[in-house]
Amino acid sequence: MKLKLNLKQEENQQNTLLKSLKILSLLGAFFLIDFPALAQINLATLIDIIGNNNQVFIEDQVAEVKEQAALGQTIRTEQARAQIDFNTGAAGRMTENSQIIVGQCVEVQEGALMASGAANGCILGFSTAVQGTIYMLDVENNNNTNTNTGTIRVLEGQIQLSLRNNPNDPNPITIQEGQKVASLTPTLALSQVSVQRMTKQEYEGIITGPLFQGYKTPLPNQDKINEVCKRLYGDCVTVGGNVPVRGLW
Repeated sequence: MKLKLNLKQEENQQNTLLKSLKILSLLGAFFLIDFPALAQINLATLIDIIGNNNQVFIEDQVAEVKEQAALGQTIRTEQARAQIDFNTGAAGRMTENSQIIVGQCVEVQEGALMASGAANGCILGFSTAVQGTIYMLDVENNNNTNTNTGTIRVLEGQIQLSLRNNPNDPNPITIQEGQKVASLTPTLALSQVSVQRMTKQEYEGIITGPLFQGYKTPLPNQDKINEVCKRLYGDCVTVGGNVPVRGLW
């Protein structure tokens, strides 16, 4: 009788151990998942050029479609626009006269980049944490003062903004769809950043402007933009509509 009880106890202990191992295995797999917002960007592939084909450069060398920029390399446009795919599954579009550096956060040094998907961005000492977001990073140079100012506009989803030298700030600024932060400079403190609402004209100007005109491949989740615009502003011009608003870039 005692032998049967001991065998039963051993069987229960083995079943409990197996269940525990399965739970630990699932937890281990969970922590090994490469979440989009944390994904390391280390490769960018040029997939489309709009305009002069010899006006897109990787490390100052004329680049063609399907060429790639590796971690730390620069992509620059002159009289052309470009679309790039990142190794994380995200995508980006650059306006004319723009320059970015490929990295864990894509650094916009001048001009404008529209990013969609798992692509954290950097701009003038600030960094963004994203997850499936469509947003725009824009750096403008004031020729009179020779200083750069930056603007971040969120079209869909949300981002969290922090200082680049303190990416784990427990109090980042959340920027929702239809919102922006403007007049960013390298000397600005996070507490001085003000979140503003974009006007309907500004939002429509972006989705009908150069970042949404003429491209062969839509951005990831681009179809969500029309829904967001309608929800925020009522009747909206659709993405790519032929009524660009001048002067935003």
